[in-house]
Amino acid sequence: MTVGIARIADGEPAERKRRDGRALLLKGARQLLAEKGYAGMELRDVAERGKAPRGSIYHHFPGGKRQLAIEAAEQEGEEIGALIERSLEEHGLRGTLERFGEIFRRRVADHPERIGCPVAAAALARPEDPDLAAAATASFQSWERPIAAALLDEGVGRAEAEEFAGLVVSTVEGALIRARAAGDTAPLDSAIGGLERALDALL
Repeated sequence: MTVGIARIADGEPAERKRRDGRALLLKGARQLLAEKGYAGMELRDVAERGKAPRGSIYHHFPGGKRQLAIEAAEQEGEEIGALIERSLEEHGLRGTLERFGEIFRRRVADHPERIGCPVAAAALARPEDPDLAAAATASFQSWERPIAAALLDEGVGRAEAEEFAGLVVSTVEGALIRARAAGDTAPLDSAIGGLERALDALL
């Protein structure tokens, strides 16, 4: 029994290191997708950003760059979706709009020229690839659903709620492109302000 426990304990650091290495590579991929897009996301840069050997990429992601992009978009979608849901519970619709923009502003506080979204990068990279397109679409929809549900709770009709939720995501993603071009987050700030006024009119 003691030997068995020792073997399990010995295996824990290796398993944890494996999980941590995978997580670091995904974090690096998300950053590079947002900053450079799919075409500019080089595997050597992902390894460097994730502080991992380049060869470990294919150990964790046998599908290479494409798999990394898909999983990065999925992870981004899940995390932002969870943040939106939590914010709606704690801060309501208006507060959530501001926090939606703040997610992206905070990441690039010192380098506004790097602002971007890995989900959008995956969507724009290879539209002919159904898996990349599906990952991006699912992420966008996962952000829209809780916003539409919150509007329904406020008495807004289903069609209007879904339309406004789609408007929020499309406006923020479009504003990120303009902010990237300008090297300044002002277009994102303006977009959030416009959405807040549109929300007030809707309610």
